[in-house]
Amino acid sequence: MRARFRSAGATIVAVSVMAVLAGCVGGTSDFAVLERELGPGDALPDLPGYAFDDLDMSSARFVGEHDGTDVWLARSGDSVVGLGVCLIVSPEGGDWHVACGGTGQLEIDGPGGRFEVRPDDSPTPEGATAVSENVFAFD
Repeated sequence: MRARFRSAGATIVAVSVMAVLAGCVGGTSDFAVLERELGPGDALPDLPGYAFDDLDMSSARFVGEHDGTDVWLARSGDSVVGLGVCLIVSPEGGDWHVACGGTGQLEIDGPGGRFEVRPDDSPTPEGATAVSENVFAFD
């Protein structure tokens, strides 16, 4: 059973707030993966219902895997102020976490690794590996 990852909650909240403040312009169309057709591989992991409180589950798209951690992007739900994006990280056999922010850059760091979300056509951050066009992992 996966536990809800909250030990670095203050850091994730602070990063999410900065992302909201930095990304108040634009929309989730800055993330092409969220515009593609839903496929069978896009199914979210089996997590408790509250894990998805801040996101629009129907918009979730699987974006890749890095070092045993599966990664999804989704649009934020009604509970998040403004349009935004959420990152869902589910490491194999480890703690999962979900972070939501604005339409700009979003970064999370936890047991599944450190990941950064950037809008389409953004350069790969220094020292990162591209998981998808929008998600980058740091080793």
